[in-house]
Amino acid sequence: MKTFQKLDRFPLGSINAEGFLKDQMALGKDGMCAHLHELEPDMINNPYINKTYVKAWGNGDQSGWGGEISGNYWTGYIQYAYTLGDEEMIKTATSWVDTMLTKQREDGYLGTYYEPDAKIYEDYNAWGTACAMRGLIAFYEATGRKDVIDAVHRCMLWFCRTWTGENKTSYAGPFIIEPMVFTYYHTGDERLIEFCEDYLEFICTHSIFETSYKEYLTKDFNYNACHSAGLGTQVRLPALVYTATGKDDYLNATVRRVNQILAKSVQPTGAPVCVSEYSGPVGEINDSEYCSFAFFNVLYSYLSFITGNAKYGDLMEQLFYNAAQGARKKDEKAIAYMSSPNQIYATDCSSHSWGDTHAYAPCFPTACCPVAAVLILPEFVRGMLLKNENDDVYVMAYGPCSLKYKDIDLAVKTYYPFKNDVTVSLNCDKCFALNLKIPAWSNGFSVTVNGEKVDLLERDGFVTVNRKWNKGDSVNIKFNAKIEVFNVDDSDGSKKYPIAVRYGALIYSYHVPEKWIPYAGHPMTPLPEGWSWYKVVGDFTEADVHDPHDQIGLRRQQIPWNFALDKDITADDFTIEELPENGYVWANPMIKLHAHCYKAPYLCAPYPCKTYEPYGDYQPITYRMPLTLVPYGCTNLRITYFPKAIIKK
Repeated sequence: MKTFQKLDRFPLGSINAEGFLKDQMALGKDGMCAHLHELEPDMINNPYINKTYVKAWGNGDQSGWGGEISGNYWTGYIQYAYTLGDEEMIKTATSWVDTMLTKQREDGYLGTYYEPDAKIYEDYNAWGTACAMRGLIAFYEATGRKDVIDAVHRCMLWFCRTWTGENKTSYAGPFIIEPMVFTYYHTGDERLIEFCEDYLEFICTHSIFETSYKEYLTKDFNYNACHSAGLGTQVRLPALVYTATGKDDYLNATVRRVNQILAKSVQPTGAPVCVSEYSGPVGEINDSEYCSFAFFNVLYSYLSFITGNAKYGDLMEQLFYNAAQGARKKDEKAIAYMSSPNQIYATDCSSHSWGDTHAYAPCFPTACCPVAAVLILPEFVRGMLLKNENDDVYVMAYGPCSLKYKDIDLAVKTYYPFKNDVTVSLNCDKCFALNLKIPAWSNGFSVTVNGEKVDLLERDGFVTVNRKWNKGDSVNIKFNAKIEVFNVDDSDGSKKYPIAVRYGALIYSYHVPEKWIPYAGHPMTPLPEGWSWYKVVGDFTEADVHDPHDQIGLRRQQIPWNFALDKDITADDFTIEELPENGYVWANPMIKLHAHCYKAPYLCAPYPCKTYEPYGDYQPITYRMPLTLVPYGCTNLRITYFPKAIIKK
C-alpha cells in the first residue's frame, strides 16, 4: 500500500510530555482533562456507553451532538493517557474502549444512533461517529489491539454501504472521511478511499458553506462563509485523501485555503477568528472559540507530516503557546469558551459574540470547547516529532518531550518558547538523521554536537545532523531572536492598525490585574466541591480620593490599562528580563519585556462591563510611565493590541 505524505507520525505513546508540558498535563489530570466525564456524565461519559439523552438539550434526536462531545472527549482522554504515560488514566481509557466495543451492532455500526427510528442519515451521525473513531484509532496505534481496528473498519464499511448517493450530507458529516483515511492506512481497504473520493465530489455539488475542494481551488476566502471551528476540520479533508491517492488537486486545495485563512482570519496569537462562531476578520476584541484552537492545531499537525513543511510546525507553536494557553485557567480547572486579544473582562456578560462564553468554567451546557481543551495538549505533543520512512527524526515543533521508538531513545530538553535554545540528548546507539526545524522568526542559529560547534546549512526549513549516535551524545541549537514591533493588520475591521509585540515564538501582552469571582454558573450536573464557574474582572486599586468632585477623574487615572504607545516605538525601546523557573511557567513568567508607555486617561470608560475598542486612531495622553509585558499565554485578562498615543514633538 503506497501513501504519498512526506513524513509520518510516531505511534501514540512513543512521545511523552516532559518538563513544563508534563507539569501542565499533570495539572490537567487533577483538573478538567481527566474529570469531565465525571462532572457531566450524561453529555460526556454516557452517549456511547449508556445511550442516554441530555434532558437540557430538549426533545429530538440528540445522538450526534452528544456523539461529537463525548467522542472528542474520549479521543483526547486516550491520547492524554498515553502521552502522559499515566497508568490510572490508561486503565480508564481501556475500560471505555472495551465497553464501547460491546455496543457494536451486527451490521458494524458503532455510533450513537441506536433507536429503531433513529435518523441515521442525519448530518451529525457521521460527524459524531467520526469523533469517537479517531479515539479508537489512536488507542489501536498505542496498543496494537487488532479487535479495535477491526471494529472501526466494520463501522467504516457500514458508512460505505449506507451513506451512498444522496444519503450523504454537506456540513459536519464529511468529517467521516478522516477516520476512513486513517483506517485505510491500517487495512489497505481501497473501498474506504473510493468512498472518500466520492464524498469529496458530493460536497462539490452540494456545498453550503464553501467547503468543497473545488471551491478551495477557485474561490477566495469569505468571512461568515463557514463556522470557523468546522472549517478547521473540513479544510484538512482533501489533504488527507491526497495521502492515499496522490492527487495534487486535493493537497493544493487544502494548502491554498489555509493560506487564505492565515492571511485574513488568524490573529497574531494564532487564534482563528470566530465572531459569533463564524469566521471573521482580525481585530482586538474579536473572539475566538476554543474548539478552533484544537481543530486548527490538528490541521497544522497533519499538514506538517503530509508536506514536511516546517511552516506548519511554526503555526502549531504560535497557536498552542499563545492563543490556547491564554484561555485556560492556570490550575487547568476551567477554560473560556471565547477569548480575544484585548480583554479586561471575562464574565457572563462581557462577550461581544453571545451569552456567557467569556466566563471561565470547567464545562458548559454545550461542552464542545471544554473537550477540545482536552484534545489540544496531547495532539500538540504528538505532532512535535515526526519521522520519515528511514526512521530519521524531524523536530517539527519545540518543547520538552521524550521519544522511545524501536531502538531510538532521545529527550528534547528546553524551556522553549520562553528561552530560545534546545538540547536533544541521545540515549541510544544508532545511526539516523536528526532534523531540527529553524523557526521562520529566527535571525540565524548555531549548533553544537557534544559541545563542539558544527557548521550546518538550513535546507527546506531544517538543519540536519546525520551520524552514528552514542549514548550520552547531545545536540544543542540556539536561535537568534529579536523583538519585533509591528502594526496589526485590521484593515477588514476597524482600520486602527494597533501596535503589537513579538519575541521569538511568543506574543506579549500587558497582564491586566485579575479578580477571579466564583459564581454558580449553570452546569447541567451540580459541581462538586473545589470546582466553580468564574467571572474574571480587571482589578485596580482605588485612589485615596480627597476631592469628592474629582472621583471619576482619579478613577480614570487609576485604571492601569489606560495607556497608549508611541507610534514610533521600536524594538530598541525594549529590554528583555529573563527569570529563573519559579513554579509553573504559565503562572509565573520566565521572561518579561520592559519599555515605556503613556497614560491615556480617556481610553476606557470608568465603569464598562465589556472590553471596547478605543475611539479614534490616536489617544490623548498625560504622562510617561513604565510598561511591562509578559507572554500572552501567561494571562487571562490582557491588552495585546496597543493604541497609539498623541505625542507632541
